[in-house]
Amino acid sequence: MALDQAEPQEPTPPKLLRAGLAARSEVIKQMQSLAEKLEPPRSRTIESASEHHWTMVKGLERSITTFGRAQRYVAALFPKEIESINSGLASVSRLLVELEAEIGQRRKAHEEIWYSRDLAAKTTENLSRIANLKEKMAKDVASLNHMTSSLAEMQAQDRDLAESEKGRLSDELRGMLQQKRSELQKAEEEMADLVAPLKKALARISKQSSSDRIDLRYGQVFEQLFLASAAVQERDITGSLEELRNHLAALGLKDKKKEKTLEHIDQLIRKNLLQSKSSLCRALSEEVQNLSLQLSENSSDAVRLKDEMSEKRKSIKSLEATLDQSRKDLALLSEKAEKEKIELEERLAKLAGGPVIVTVDSSGRQNQ
Repeated sequence: MALDQAEPQEPTPPKLLRAGLAARSEVIKQMQSLAEKLEPPRSRTIESASEHHWTMVKGLERSITTFGRAQRYVAALFPKEIESINSGLASVSRLLVELEAEIGQRRKAHEEIWYSRDLAAKTTENLSRIANLKEKMAKDVASLNHMTSSLAEMQAQDRDLAESEKGRLSDELRGMLQQKRSELQKAEEEMADLVAPLKKALARISKQSSSDRIDLRYGQVFEQLFLASAAVQERDITGSLEELRNHLAALGLKDKKKEKTLEHIDQLIRKNLLQSKSSLCRALSEEVQNLSLQLSENSSDAVRLKDEMSEKRKSIKSLEATLDQSRKDLALLSEKAEKEKIELEERLAKLAGGPVIVTVDSSGRQNQ
């Protein structure tokens, strides 16, 4: 460098000359070190540029510190060279300021690029999900239309079946069955009314039978008469009434109650009232069973069809709920994708220095 070859001005006091020459050596050493640091790095990344900038700043600080201490001695001997060095250091300082600003801009641009790429990836993923969801919804709508059409066909079959000979017969059997059930219920209630005056006696004789105080032949029949009189066998009625009559005195009933109970038992035995009601209940019960069987056999196709219609309605309702949820999910995804698209356009606009429009093709791929 020029300072190394420069000659000191004349005349210079010996003491100042020695100090100036010694300071020159230190300044030359610092300038050479700084010159080495000025060599740019091979790598052109932001990280390497930032590291180079930091090294340069620290080197410049050290050089200026050393130069500042020695400047008045060296400047007294080599004023032109020192002025040149000062100018060079000022240029380096300005370049470092510019470099720092450029690094900041590049770093900000890189951050924008990174965020844009991340945002583009998220947007693409959401758009892909939207495309898949739309495809699924289209299939679900097709399935729903098919099931609705199938249900309409079943309903038509059900109407035809109801108007057919089988349908009319089922209606007749259903009406007859309802009538016989009503008759059976009435007969059972009438039989229960016939047994009602015996309830107290039946309760006491059943209690004594369970405690082995009386040995009864019709103990179980008494319990049936008390709990479900219509279930008693016709052949057991007369014997059970006579056995109840024989033990009536031992049941501890009050005289008036015992007298009325005895009178009612005699009337039942004499007129065979319970037997006739039991026979009627049994006959009606058999009719109800037969009619139920006939109705079940005759209406098996209608029952099967109604079961299928019920299952089809459940499937339709479930698919409608699925479609409703899919529509809500689609609305949320579309709103999110639109916001991401707007943000992506804003970030790309900053990088491009002007408006940018992002379009999406049918596959969900983004185009700029």
